Amino acid sequence: MSADWTGPARACNLPDPTPETAPETAGVFAKVAESRGWVSNLLTSLGHAPEALARFSAVGHYGRYGTELNERQRELVICIVGRNIPYAWAHHSPLALDAGVTEAELAAIKAGRTPDGMNAADTALCDFTFAVTGFGGTPDATWQAVQRSFTPRQATDIAVLAAYYIAAGALIMGLGVKVEPPEVLAIEREWQKKPRVGGRVVA
Repeated sequence: MSADWTGPARACNLPDPTPETAPETAGVFAKVAESRGWVSNLLTSLGHAPEALARFSAVGHYGRYGTELNERQRELVICIVGRNIPYAWAHHSPLALDAGVTEAELAAIKAGRTPDGMNAADTALCDFTFAVTGFGGTPDATWQAVQRSFTPRQATDIAVLAAYYIAAGALIMGLGVKVEPPEVLAIEREWQKKPRVGGRVVA
């Protein structure tokens, strides 16, 4: 969708925010649309708390466009976190394919395991993300593999990106966020293909 206001209960189980119910939200929606090309149902669902929306979406913008991970690596992390969340999978499995993740790799992630045959860095990234999302700590061997393939900044980026989508998943499921129709999801897919400098679209 655009940054325009919409009718009631389009995005989730809450009524959609309006200029009357959340007057400060229009400006935040405009910033979200500038960042992502649209305002998703997830972010619309946070519109009744505009400061929370601004802060949450800023972390999401960093995760999508500000990390020192490549696009394939980012989508691997996101798909691992979102593998059991239909909304997240509908959004990010197509983006992962566009970023070079294979159907076989997605099938393995959907089944809850690190795909076979990847390079050492991507294997370490997936093992680490499964550890982060499992809330059982990271095994020493996984830490060692992460340290061999990634800088401390990149390892932090993996963890922050995973944590953001854990939080997003909780919001999606808790608020009953609805998956957008295919023609709307296509907006996001096209937006991801646009060239960027510093996280901002330049063409």
